[in-house]
Amino acid sequence: MDNDIFKRLLKEPHLLIAGATGTGKSVLINGLICNLLESGPEKIKLVLIDPKMVELYEYRHLPQVIAYADNVNDACTALESVIKTMERRFIAMRASGVKSYSGAQIYVIIDEYADLILTAKKRIEPLVQRILQLARAAGIHMIIATQSPLATIINSNIKCNMPSRIALKTATARDSRNIIDISGAELLPPYGMGIFRHGADFEKIEIPFISDNERKQVIFRWNNIQIYKRA
Repeated sequence: MDNDIFKRLLKEPHLLIAGATGTGKSVLINGLICNLLESGPEKIKLVLIDPKMVELYEYRHLPQVIAYADNVNDACTALESVIKTMERRFIAMRASGVKSYSGAQIYVIIDEYADLILTAKKRIEPLVQRILQLARAAGIHMIIATQSPLATIINSNIKCNMPSRIALKTATARDSRNIIDISGAELLPPYGMGIFRHGADFEKIEIPFISDNERKQVIFRWNNIQIYKRA
């Protein structure tokens, strides 16, 4: 598994991933998660929000996962908990006179953001916005993925707070512009390539293929570690 691109992407404060169905979104998400898991539960905590109840389900019992949500109510609860953690960290940082949190990093990963917005926009959007606006200094990061790169889903507030974005192949130039503000993603190969916008810079990236076997080996190893520790 080529980790370089995943490690690089995980250094971004927040990351938006969008493109048409079947263009590699799930492979990219799984690659990012598998690389995060390498750091262990002392350094990394995961909040997984999985409206489709498929993509992130197998990770739910790993020691790094502090919350797994597959419906709107649980997603709201998980996001509210992240905000409370963020606020506690800010209080501790202010008391210590530091400007950034150096403890365990929390990654909030939403797979298919559109499902949440179409179901409960008024509940979900303010929570996501608050995390995006404030969480970076508190050691909290968001990775949001969607197969619906529409302006109603990826609005200007989301883009303003997520300058790091990846457009996988899109159906139209308009979809490409809505993700990364330029056309071009509509011309990408159907699978495994993306245009990465970070700040004002753009580059094409190749997304390494993560097989189901590789992913399951990572999950199996961490499940066994957790069982061993409990014994």
